[in-house]
Amino acid sequence: MGGEPVQILRVEDGKSIVFNERVLKEVLLAARVKDRPVVVVSIAGAYRQGKSFLLNFLLTYLRNNGRPSWIEDKTTPLSGFNWRPGSTRETTGILLWNEVFLMTNLKGEEVAVLLMDTQGTFDCESTTKESTMIFSLSMMISSVQIYNIINNIKEDDLQHLQFFAEYGRLAQKDNQTQAFQKLLFLVRDWNWGHEHEHGYSGGKSLLAGRLKTTDGQDAELKAVRQNILSCFSDIDCFLMPHPGRKVVADKSFDGRLEDIEEEFREKLRELVLSILAPENLLVKEINGRPLSCHDLLIFFKAHVDVFKGGDLPNPTSMLMASANATNMAAVDKATKRYMSGMTNRPRRNLDQLREFHFGLLAEAVKVFDESPKMGGETMSSPSKDLLTKELEELYRHFYEEEKELIRIEMEAEDKRERERQEEKKREEQRQKERIAEKERSEAREKEIQKEREAFKDKETAFQAQEAASKAKLEKLTEEMALERKQARETEEKITREMRAKDAEIESLRKSIGKKEIFLEVIKFSTVLAHCGTAGLQFAQGFTPAAVAPAGKSLVQPLALLDMMRHFSKK
Repeated sequence: MGGEPVQILRVEDGKSIVFNERVLKEVLLAARVKDRPVVVVSIAGAYRQGKSFLLNFLLTYLRNNGRPSWIEDKTTPLSGFNWRPGSTRETTGILLWNEVFLMTNLKGEEVAVLLMDTQGTFDCESTTKESTMIFSLSMMISSVQIYNIINNIKEDDLQHLQFFAEYGRLAQKDNQTQAFQKLLFLVRDWNWGHEHEHGYSGGKSLLAGRLKTTDGQDAELKAVRQNILSCFSDIDCFLMPHPGRKVVADKSFDGRLEDIEEEFREKLRELVLSILAPENLLVKEINGRPLSCHDLLIFFKAHVDVFKGGDLPNPTSMLMASANATNMAAVDKATKRYMSGMTNRPRRNLDQLREFHFGLLAEAVKVFDESPKMGGETMSSPSKDLLTKELEELYRHFYEEEKELIRIEMEAEDKRERERQEEKKREEQRQKERIAEKERSEAREKEIQKEREAFKDKETAFQAQEAASKAKLEKLTEEMALERKQARETEEKITREMRAKDAEIESLRKSIGKKEIFLEVIKFSTVLAHCGTAGLQFAQGFTPAAVAPAGKSLVQPLALLDMMRHFSKK
């Protein structure tokens, strides 16, 4: 028969992963399988518990292509993965059967089936980190993870599983669904068939009781169960009977079925079919997407790189974990004491702060020393060093903070002093400006006073001028009034004269009509003209007898007019 187990991964010195990528490529990138959906069945658990022994029966089924004859041949020795009875480990690292089996599932789809064996956990030669990395990688790579345990599902089995699963899930931080697919608890040498019968029926009832959570349950126990349930998309349990005394006691036992108890063979057949029968083949998936053999190579390599990268926390033993926890609790308590004391630290004085720090540091170390811790001085010493280092770092932070505060305050004080000096200069300048302004104001006031006095003089002169003008105006007014009066009087006189003249003219007009009178007058005038002064006197007195005998001068028109007026009146 072809095929052999090949080591694809091992851990050196308990911490360094050695990944045989070339061998894995030869298996997964073969032309006939690289694009096929892949089924990965892996078995893991404590060392020397018959993992490789059981895995070889799965291999026998695949070699026989699922034919019933695989379980009927009772005389052929069991071959495949290395196995042997004993107390020392046989398998190291992660082994893969290098022959990939093509099987047809219930959908008629041809899938590639891989079998993977793992180094037993918690042997005398493996570190906690080594066991954790191998078990976690096994869960990440497999589509069916068989968890091989002896006699019963114990609390430490669940706690170890939770630890490995959480570590593996941490490495798969980008997985958006449950980190792992199917988990099968395989309980070997189950001796209490009267409580839970062998096979899946009894296994389901046992598992339900072991993973049950209740309201009154301890929080730690409840958390273990809840975490396990959240990590796997499917969890089942199978109870296997004991294979018989010859299997464990006879050094010549080579795996022949005829040397194994009948009940074991029956349940073995049931178990193998539940995993590898066409209807039960479970393809490896990531976030619901089926993986091919080629995809599995990439996936495996990526997660090996995660473990190599050092980004994951270092898994430790239970004692170390407890010791670390108690020491870190002591560190935390001491740090809190230091921080609490620092709330009353001296401010704005670096020398006093330094002395205050030394005092608090001594108190914090005392708190650490007096705190209960596991692991003794060997494990507490690094934690004490870490505490001192962290407190010194905190002190540097406080020191730099205080130094910065002092610097800021000094700068602020310098700034305030500069501002005070500048304000003083500005005040002096303002004082000078006020004095200058006062002087200008006084000078201006004097000018204004002079202007006021000049204005007053001008005002007085103006008032005098105004009074003179007023007097002159009054005089002119009086003169004008007088002139107006005189003008009125003259006007009235002229009016009277005009009226008189108008009357005279009217009278004259009337007298003109009297030709005889007019002619007489003319004649008389002529006589008078010839009579001279005597005639004039006659004319004025209208007494002809008074008129002198003949005169030489002519009579003036006015006199003649008066004479005519006189005659007109007559």
